[in-house]
Amino acid sequence: CWYCGCTPDELTVDHAKPRSRGGRNFDDNLLPACLPCNNEKANLSVSEYRKFCKMKLIRRLMPMGFFCGDMGKIKISFFGEGNDSPFGR
Repeated sequence: CWYCGCTPDELTVDHAKPRSRGGRNFDDNLLPACLPCNNEKANLSVSEYRKFCKMKLIRRLMPMGFFCGDMGKIKISFFGEGNDSPFGR
């Protein structure tokens, strides 16, 4: 999965820019994603999904006593970022 790095038996195809928002079926817009990540991302862009994941992480840490005064220091990176191709070619 481009987002979490898991290797399920079956991957889905996610659109970095959702089709519902004008995303096309071009190679540079398609990413391999596990079903949970693809469903959770829904029609968010990659940057919107990153913000969603950041807020989800912060909400989980706060009840455990963690609090980061400067939320800007928390960085979320997806497994596939930094590769020229999400498929490792």
